[in-house]
Amino acid sequence: MKTAKIRATALSAVALLALAGCASGDDAAQADPDGLPEQSVWSTYSVGTGTYNDLAAIANTLTGEEGLQVRLMTSDTGIGRLAPLANGTADYARAGDEYYYAFEADYEYANEQWGPQDVSLVWAPLGYYGLLVRADSGIDSFEDLEGTKFPDLTANTSINNKMEGFLNYGGLTGDDVEKVPISYAEQLDALEAGQIDSLYQNVVGSNIEELASTTDVKWLTFDDQDPDRYETWDELMPMVNVGEVTEAPGVEEGESAKVLEYTIPITTMGDRDTEEVYRLVKSIVENYEHYEDTTPDTSQFSLDAVLKEPLVVPFHAGTVRFFEERGVWTEELEEKNNELIERGERMREAWPSVVESSSAEELEGDWAAWKAENLGNERTGDEG
Repeated sequence: MKTAKIRATALSAVALLALAGCASGDDAAQADPDGLPEQSVWSTYSVGTGTYNDLAAIANTLTGEEGLQVRLMTSDTGIGRLAPLANGTADYARAGDEYYYAFEADYEYANEQWGPQDVSLVWAPLGYYGLLVRADSGIDSFEDLEGTKFPDLTANTSINNKMEGFLNYGGLTGDDVEKVPISYAEQLDALEAGQIDSLYQNVVGSNIEELASTTDVKWLTFDDQDPDRYETWDELMPMVNVGEVTEAPGVEEGESAKVLEYTIPITTMGDRDTEEVYRLVKSIVENYEHYEDTTPDTSQFSLDAVLKEPLVVPFHAGTVRFFEERGVWTEELEEKNNELIERGERMREAWPSVVESSSAEELEGDWAAWKAENLGNERTGDEG
């Protein structure tokens, strides 16, 4: 697959409109009380990222067309994006792999404060993400990362796991680089200042375009299909594929780069009202023409383009209802979805007894052992 062509869009203006819509309730049409609420809070990545810009475009459209006032909450960390969803401060979250870790109670979610969460997918657009370096850095391949200043993203297990997978692809580990603790949003300034030699980002977004306008950059590319180079990926990033991008910042005209392809989905808790989720998905699809060209990635929100297979977390009942109505939900998908729903129920039912029988220090290991014995799926591998 390839990215949509970069378009000259006023992304910052779109973002401001999306947020301004939250304060303009007197001017906006009232939402249908039997379907969409009048207001909704969504958590996501920081301002300027492609992920944020996509949601800002959709939020602005839903405000203007449906009267739904959307407020976007931002955070650089996985916990920061998921906690508002889990505690009810946010209604929806567009988050990284932390949605999966929270569902499974893996890594930092394997503690008494978290445990397995009833997270479900609402809408799952595919996107493209990779490792960016300066064109004059001398880093032409993943093997060349050895000895470089490598970002270690604060409280961001999902990305740090992918970064470890990048190193493994190049025959390296985290011991072969100089790890630099840094937040997700700080990476761009740090690359320009020479504090890090590479950064992890969506291949599109106003922040990447701005960086590429002043600094020659390029994406490291996964050109070798040797399966040995991907040996650890099933463990570190089980929902990821390799996809091809063109016409993105850092990609020369006529060339392409092979980077990660996966979804950063809109998620919610499983007990959110089915009618509300159904109406939200329906509105995203039926208003597609109003936002499809706003950012390079909003085209991925179309019904035809979104991921429909429940890979690691089930789809919400409201989304399933919509898929069924549109004829894109199959018996096979239903079976996979039900298996994941059952998996989540079994984990949440078992969690209290595992906590009760474990010490805080042993809980993560005991939980992994319980899953291996009862669910046949043991996760290993170190965070970061």
